[in-house]
Amino acid sequence: MKKILVTGISGFVGKYLQDELLRVGWQVYGLDLRPAGENIFIGDLSDRTTLTRVVLDCQPDIVFHLAGIIKSTDRELYYRSNLFGTLNLLDAIMQLETHPKVVLASSSAVYGLTKGSHPITERSPLRPVTEYAVSKAAQETAALRYHYAFGLPVIIIRMFNLLGPGQSPDLACSAFARQIALLEYSDQTEIVTGNLDAKRDFVDVRDAVCAFAMVAEKGEAGQTYNVCSGRAVAIQKCLSVMMSKSQKQLSARVDAARFQKNDVPVQVGSYQKLHKVTGWRPKISVEQSLSDLLDDWRERVKVESK
Repeated sequence: MKKILVTGISGFVGKYLQDELLRVGWQVYGLDLRPAGENIFIGDLSDRTTLTRVVLDCQPDIVFHLAGIIKSTDRELYYRSNLFGTLNLLDAIMQLETHPKVVLASSSAVYGLTKGSHPITERSPLRPVTEYAVSKAAQETAALRYHYAFGLPVIIIRMFNLLGPGQSPDLACSAFARQIALLEYSDQTEIVTGNLDAKRDFVDVRDAVCAFAMVAEKGEAGQTYNVCSGRAVAIQKCLSVMMSKSQKQLSARVDAARFQKNDVPVQVGSYQKLHKVTGWRPKISVEQSLSDLLDDWRERVKVESK
């Protein structure tokens, strides 16, 4: 039985990944700031002592590194967590006699401003435009150094825009779903949005974690793999799908104050490299993901209202 360590196991992706790894029969340990069940260590990426203890105690065959910062008003926090926190983890891993495979969760944000309408491949240049994206690009480079310099088998996964039940309302589609669920409990009918013109490549988190597990088994060290759907969908379309599923007639108002600076107009990826190596392809449609996300928020709002 393979022993697995997942950092950020209590997060949105981590919870689904834990379920998938247990399903395939692996022994799963986790590290997070919050306790979430058996075999979960509490620790921070800045704590070298704890990281070393956890890694030595687990003796993992595979490490999935999901922990990090996605949104913050503190620009330095992106680098402290995503870059230097990763270095601390990799230094701890290097103390093991046998090097485990490290699967690093990166983001399509590193591609930034792409040119043309062709799907983004792993060979596409990196043009990050946000602090988060720059920190993830730096994280990738730093992690791959451990592969080239020390032989640590590192694999990079670049996740495109995830969807699914349990997602944080910090992200657009989940924010829409939350507003719709709340409006169904109120006399109000107006949803407030940011930019609806942007187009994104959405992939369900349940499909994404299957890709993680398959990459861990079949992926090649030193390589990068896109996890995406290969389809660009407008944010407006996502909102329309969820509004059509509402139990009441709703309207939307665009608030310019909610527009994200340096927003990328269009982003769509290619998963052909991943498919060739693992056979993976997305199975859950965007429409199904959005429906499940909305139903999840209805349940959350129902619980909160009691």
